[in-house]
Amino acid sequence: MPTNGKLPRFLRQITPADVARARARANMTQASAADLVRLGSVARWGEYEAGIRTIDAARFELFLLLTDQHPDFRLSKRR
Repeated sequence: MPTNGKLPRFLRQITPADVARARARANMTQASAADLVRLGSVARWGEYEAGIRTIDAARFELFLLLTDQHPDFRLSKRR
C-alpha cells in the first residue's frame, strides 16, 4: 500500500458487484468467503454483495490477497 495515504484505484470505490465478482472468481460461497476473512457473521458478506453495507478496503484487499486476485501482490508461504 502506498504510504502517502491514498488508496490504489481498485480500492477507492469497491462496488457490490466487485465483491460478488471476486468471490465468484474464487469459486467460493458467501459463507466460505466470510470465513476466509474472519467475518463474525456469514450474513455480512451477503450484505456487502447486496449493497446494504460497504466492505472496508483492508478486508477486501485481504480477500484478494488470500484468493490470489490482487493486481499488485502475491502471497507466498513461509519456508
